[in-house]
Amino acid sequence: MTISEYQKKCYREYKSSIGYPGQYTYLYGNPVNPVVPVETVVGRVMIVGAYPSARLYTVDGIRDLPLYDSDAPFSDEVYFDGCRVRSNPSGQELNEVILEPIGVERGECWITDLVKIALFKEEQVKKYKKLGKENIEENRSLFMEYGKKSLDWLREEIDLANPKVIILLGSEVIKTILDVSEKEARDMMIGEMFKKEISWKAFNIICLPHPKILMKKISKNPWPLKFEVSIAPMARKEIARLLR
Repeated sequence: MTISEYQKKCYREYKSSIGYPGQYTYLYGNPVNPVVPVETVVGRVMIVGAYPSARLYTVDGIRDLPLYDSDAPFSDEVYFDGCRVRSNPSGQELNEVILEPIGVERGECWITDLVKIALFKEEQVKKYKKLGKENIEENRSLFMEYGKKSLDWLREEIDLANPKVIILLGSEVIKTILDVSEKEARDMMIGEMFKKEISWKAFNIICLPHPKILMKKISKNPWPLKFEVSIAPMARKEIARLLR
């Protein structure tokens, strides 16, 4: 299978394969479709996030309302949201909070998500219902269920990408892909590289905190400091050794 064939197959078949509600649409009736990988560098670094963010807009004074699919996983597109010019925060966070500290260029990555379709949080559903859209329910809590059903899709991507290292972002992604507990997943987020058989062979893997938790710089959150002091330097050293 070629990359193009995979992208087409994923776009056509992914939603039904994981049991995502076919009737779910955005506010104005736009379908919620799979966000397939488009940055697909082979043989280098594979980034695996949780699920794609939708493009957020302001409608009738209600901010951060999901209205359309993003154009790619961790998209850094710039657009006008009805109130201001903004960029998709997930792309900016990946670039600045993860890739730059670990010494990886975005242009040498295969970038994807485990769950390949937007999920709706409870607060987003409440905003929709305030605007009169009733036929949608929260499904963010189903991430693990959808994630398990997405593993075969990820394995196909790994076969195509054949990466030198796979970077897993966040405890949800780590525990779903590696089949470990929440505690074990958090203990793995130290930047060290290890080998694990995921697809047809053992691959080098590095587990890192999700960029969103690194953005929460509050006293009760130890991850930003840990990442700066030990996790990112370790990952940077491991990756530089592997890619040189």
